[in-house]
Amino acid sequence: MYDGGIMQEQTKKRSHLWRMLLSATLAILASGIVRALAIYVFVTPNEFAPGGINGIAVLLEAVTHVNSGYYLIALNVPLFFVAFFLLGKSEAVISTLSMLLTSGLLIVFDYIPGMTQIRYAPEYNAILASIAGGVLLGLALAIMLRSCGTSGGTTVLASLVNKKFRNLSVSAMTSAFDACVVLASFFVYHQGEPFTAKLDPVLLALISLLVTSKICDFVLQGFKVAYRFEIITDRAEELAKEIMERTHHGVTEMSATGMYSHEGRALLVCVIRKRQIGELQRILRRYPGTFASFSPVSEVYGKFLK
Repeated sequence: MYDGGIMQEQTKKRSHLWRMLLSATLAILASGIVRALAIYVFVTPNEFAPGGINGIAVLLEAVTHVNSGYYLIALNVPLFFVAFFLLGKSEAVISTLSMLLTSGLLIVFDYIPGMTQIRYAPEYNAILASIAGGVLLGLALAIMLRSCGTSGGTTVLASLVNKKFRNLSVSAMTSAFDACVVLASFFVYHQGEPFTAKLDPVLLALISLLVTSKICDFVLQGFKVAYRFEIITDRAEELAKEIMERTHHGVTEMSATGMYSHEGRALLVCVIRKRQIGELQRILRRYPGTFASFSPVSEVYGKFLK
């Protein structure tokens, strides 16, 4: 019996290890491929730098006409050793392998017949290109953050600065690095052209960064968005019963004391779907003296009916 328990525990550990390995592999493949397509199809042809290490590589390609994949390799190899000791071994390996996959794909794309035909040429609509590029880069970023909690690149540099200057946050430093890359595009693209033309790459990069941030937040917050109602009432039993019957969601009751009146009342908490907000508000109107507030919640877990 004892040996059987040990074997069962070892089996669980191996199963957990395989699941982690599979999850990391899928994250590396998905983020690497999506990022490479974003840069190759939308970013490089439309001449804007999306910030971060990707943006630096794109700018260097614009100046030297050497594929940005080579620059991504050159920039990420030294960052790997910094991240390995600064951020953790698994995080460094996953983020670096994803970037190396992106680098390899960018190089290989140039040798695949017909790949240049899928690039979104600037004569179509550069604004749409910056939006589409931002969507794909945001998706790749969200995949990496879900998998290892870091995107690598400028985050590593920001973490390094934070080690020296604790009063500077990592997020602020990352934004500062991105801003420097975006501003540098002003001096790289459209040289010799009017001032307004040189502003185009900067504005396109800002649009791309904004979309990347929004898409990343949307994916990380989850798709199962719901709303949490907090209701203060003196008819808790009756109200809770009606809510459960009409919305088919559970209700939790807690004790609450008003600090002005010092009277005890019931606090009901209920999480419902967005389409049920109107129904719950109609229920509450039938209970005078009831106070309620609600706010959005995301990534709902547990017994939340779909």
